[in-house]
Amino acid sequence: MPDPIVLVLTQEFDVTADCVVRILNERGVRVFRYDTSRFPRSSTLTTRSTGTGWHTTLVDSTYGRRSVRLEAVTSVWYRRPAPFTTDPAPQQAHRECAVKESAHAVGGIFTAFPARWVNLPAVELRARYKPLQLKVAREAGLRIPKTLITNDPEEVPRFHRECGTPIVYQTLDSGLPHGPGGRPRGLPTIVPHDLSPDVLSRLRYSPCVFQELIDKAYELRITVIGGKFFTVRVDDTDDEGGPPADSRGFPGTARYTRVPLPDETEKGLRRLMDSFGLAYGAIDIAVDRAGEHHFLKMDPAGQFAWLDDEVPGLDLAGAMADYLSGTSD
Repeated sequence: MPDPIVLVLTQEFDVTADCVVRILNERGVRVFRYDTSRFPRSSTLTTRSTGTGWHTTLVDSTYGRRSVRLEAVTSVWYRRPAPFTTDPAPQQAHRECAVKESAHAVGGIFTAFPARWVNLPAVELRARYKPLQLKVAREAGLRIPKTLITNDPEEVPRFHRECGTPIVYQTLDSGLPHGPGGRPRGLPTIVPHDLSPDVLSRLRYSPCVFQELIDKAYELRITVIGGKFFTVRVDDTDDEGGPPADSRGFPGTARYTRVPLPDETEKGLRRLMDSFGLAYGAIDIAVDRAGEHHFLKMDPAGQFAWLDDEVPGLDLAGAMADYLSGTSD
């Protein structure tokens, strides 16, 4: 069996990638970490057909000259790669065309060779759709909050009355750029205190996700790596002493504890992961005061370095290194 070669497609600054790459280097595993924003500006990608197959080489000339033969790569970590960038000299239309051509070349060439992907780009893109996540989660036997997705202002008050509880809203995507590898970033879940026409009229600009507010006791952050589940309980309080709608809004106040995951919840999450074909995912679940588990969302490229800092012995970085190097299934 050939020695593992791990290709990490990421940004220049990424704390989560740093942790895993360091472990792989310590184990003597060859790693080619690549900032995709360097293509095609300071990198070349060449593939040619031969009598025995294909020969493909990626060369990065940003800081000296580094190269890797892609057919020799055994694992690829699609770790939040940066957008492609081109030489600033061409006109805007030419730059846009160059970026599109680069995406076709890289996507077509990289995904053509056999390797273990975490996760395949097309698989990850599909799994990011929050409406689809909620539908698949429900079909997998998981409980989800009552949900409304709309850009019709008249639908929200009706949904609010049907819930009979406070409602929350959040974006369909992150809403803000992700930070480079640290704690999760994005627009937190909001509990609207004002459903006046002025507020609701803003829906016309963009659809939002509205859900019943779960009277939660705590949250679970579940990290899945190659079929292994790592469950962390998140206890947090807001300014009034109760659990906040979204613990991301209160950094530094949470308590993190590793806990077991109920069998039925794990079975449902396995069905969810299998439905999407994901090798990795970061899942958020709210546990209400009756002990019921409510699936909230999944990030197929979620951060995890901060959890290793908070929970001694969790070692998510080590588990990812195991999976990428082929020492675990």
